[in-house]
Amino acid sequence: MSRWKGAEQLGFYEEELVPIIKRVCPIIEKTEHMKDILNGTMSIEHFRFQIKQNYHYLMDYTRCWAVGFSKCRNFKEMEEWYSIVKNTMEGTVMFNRDFWAKQINVSLEELDAVIEAQGKRSYTSFQLMCAQQGGLAEIMMALFPCNILYRFFAEDLLDSCTLPHDNMYYQWLKYYVSESYVEKTENEIRMVNKLCEGKTKEERTRLVEIFATSCNYEILQWQDMYHNMTTWPLDDIFPKK
Repeated sequence: MSRWKGAEQLGFYEEELVPIIKRVCPIIEKTEHMKDILNGTMSIEHFRFQIKQNYHYLMDYTRCWAVGFSKCRNFKEMEEWYSIVKNTMEGTVMFNRDFWAKQINVSLEELDAVIEAQGKRSYTSFQLMCAQQGGLAEIMMALFPCNILYRFFAEDLLDSCTLPHDNMYYQWLKYYVSESYVEKTENEIRMVNKLCEGKTKEERTRLVEIFATSCNYEILQWQDMYHNMTTWPLDDIFPKK
C-alpha cells in the first residue's frame, strides 16, 4: 500500500495534511544541509550542532506531549497518548542522549550545557502554546510534523544515499524508516484522523493552520539554522551551565 494511503481511507490526514507534506518534504530535501548529509560531505562540527540542538528540542517536545496527556478525558485516550510520551522519551530523547552523543564524541555534560538556539526555542514555544491553549487535536497538529516529515523525507532519500551502511549519516537517515519509527507514525496518522473527525470547517481551518506553522518551522531550521549554525545574537551573555 502506498504511504499516502488509498482513496477508500480518506480522512483528515489524507485530505488536509498529505498535500502539505508533499510540498514541504521536497523543500527540506533540497537544502544544502540535507545534501551534505546525503552525500556524506557535512563537517562533524555542523552535525554536532544539529544533534545537540535537536536533543534539547526533543526534551521540550516531550513536555508538550505530556501536556496533552494531562488533557486526556478517559482511559483509552490516556493509553494512546501515554504510548507517544513514553516512545518520545525512550525512543528519541534517550537515543540522542546515548547513541548519538557517543557517535559525535560529545560528553553528557557538554550535551546538557547547550543553550537551545533561537529557532528551536521559537518552535517549541509555539508547540507549547498550542498544547496549553488547545485540545488534543490542536496538540497533535503542532507536534505531528516533527515525526511525519522525517519519515517521508527519509523514505524519499535513503535509496539514493550511496554512503556505506555503517556511515553515521546513513545511519541517521535510516533510523527514520525503521520498522518501529514507521509504526509510530502510522499510529499517529490513525490518531490524527480520529481526533479530527467531525470537525467544522472553521475548526479544520484552524487545525491546518497549526500544522502548516510547524511545517514551516521545520523548513526554517533546515534552510538556515542547521546549515549556518545560527544561535543568538549575543551567545556570550548566557550563563555557563
